[in-house]
Amino acid sequence: MSRPIGVTAISVLLLVSSVATVVPVLTQHGGTKRHELLIASAFLGILAILAAEALWNLRRHAFLLFVLWALCAMLTTVLSRLTPWSPGHGVRLMGPIVYAGIACLIATLYLRRAL
Repeated sequence: MSRPIGVTAISVLLLVSSVATVVPVLTQHGGTKRHELLIASAFLGILAILAAEALWNLRRHAFLLFVLWALCAMLTTVLSRLTPWSPGHGVRLMGPIVYAGIACLIATLYLRRAL
């Protein structure tokens, strides 16, 4: 069975977006690194590799791993955008979360049909 082009694109974009989320967290200067953000980034990196491999090889558990990755990506995005003691930051947080949620929803609906 050949792999659909959409599944290939999603697996590549999954890795790229994970790297784009994790690299700024790891390259922050100073003592602003928070423990929970580092843990969330580590989980995101591990889930990204597992989900991309499962999607690339069309494994049975690929959809489940993608959904877990999407949830972890949303959590990591929220944690990376939050700064302690900054009132009103939730308004600027809505844009990235809404766009990431819509992208994950579209990819999830496509993968549900393709897998």
